Amino acid sequence: MKKKTRWIVIAVAGVTVISVAAALATRTGTKKPKETDVATAKVAVADVQVEVLEVGTVEPEIKVDVKSALSGKVVDLPVREGDLVKRGQLLAAIEPDVNQAQTLSGVRRSVNQAEIDFADAEKDFLAKQELLQDGLVSIELHRAAETRYRSAKETLDAAREKSQIVASSGVPMTTNPNQRINITAPMDGVVIKRPVELGEAVTGAGSFNAGSVIATVADLGTMLVKAGVNEVDIGKVALGALVVVTLDAYPKVRFPAKVKRIAPAARVAEQIKVFDVEVALDTQGKELRTGMTANVSIKGDKATQVLAVPIESVFHREDGEVVYVKRTDTADTNGTTAKGEPKPKATPDPREAWKLTFTERKVETGLASLSKVQIISGLAAGEEVSLEDPTRPKKKEDRS
Repeated sequence: MKKKTRWIVIAVAGVTVISVAAALATRTGTKKPKETDVATAKVAVADVQVEVLEVGTVEPEIKVDVKSALSGKVVDLPVREGDLVKRGQLLAAIEPDVNQAQTLSGVRRSVNQAEIDFADAEKDFLAKQELLQDGLVSIELHRAAETRYRSAKETLDAAREKSQIVASSGVPMTTNPNQRINITAPMDGVVIKRPVELGEAVTGAGSFNAGSVIATVADLGTMLVKAGVNEVDIGKVALGALVVVTLDAYPKVRFPAKVKRIAPAARVAEQIKVFDVEVALDTQGKELRTGMTANVSIKGDKATQVLAVPIESVFHREDGEVVYVKRTDTADTNGTTAKGEPKPKATPDPREAWKLTFTERKVETGLASLSKVQIISGLAAGEEVSLEDPTRPKKKEDRS
């Protein structure tokens, strides 16, 4: 009896060892790769419209930065930001500094001196001319008097022209040592900026500097939106294209608009080349204020009721664009699919596992919106395409 029990124990132990060995062999052996588990979407009929989204700024169509012709101190400042002004209305008064006052004095005195010299030369020339007719002076003295007369006239004309240029810039050519320069509004409008204060020193606009802005006057009756469009998207924007504008301050209000102007040259903004685009609003609303942030949606070409897939399902390869179509057919007894294609076999290489579920197919695309791409050829309605590249191995966090 004891001998029989011993053999039973030995047999059970042997079976246990064999089972453990088989399990270890299975675990360390070659596994059949699982089919990839990725999100898919169906090819459907839809409308596809090109759209460009940008962020712009609300600005008046016409605005003027008003500056002083001379440097000096602000001695009068009767307007504030938000004030309505008429053309010619006083915006500020500037008292010229010492250097500017000396320059104005020099211009004024040069005119006076030129007038004195011209009057003397003219009197001498006329006298010499009479004496020459009577034969009392030589021809040489007469010619010298004539030359002095003509030279004095040229000097006087030049001094007067210089004085007129100064006067046309708004600087009065008076003899008052405490004279001041009046800065007036160039047009009817609203003062939207007044960056200076009473008593502040300002720089005049000249050949070597831009000068200080006294005030900015704008016509708020016509507002537009200015936005910088990335050079990648500028080909989708056309003059006259329909635009929808919304404001961050009033997100529910929509302003219909059109593209009015596209800059012919790009500028660099934050190391990116952009083209300035002006958008003209069809209607002016009370919500519009200078400097507001505007969300611009520029509409482009539109394709109606065409085959379309999500934009993330199209992948760019060296030889064109491809999609990964989910297999729906099964192999028959001969190992071929319903379309006559060989059914892919299981492979030990996990990099080829995607072929059990998807097949790569070239497509021809058309218009693209922010979410969809038009399919011209290569797909049929109802087919499923992968929304991610199944050929790329998933990260651990994606598989968990």
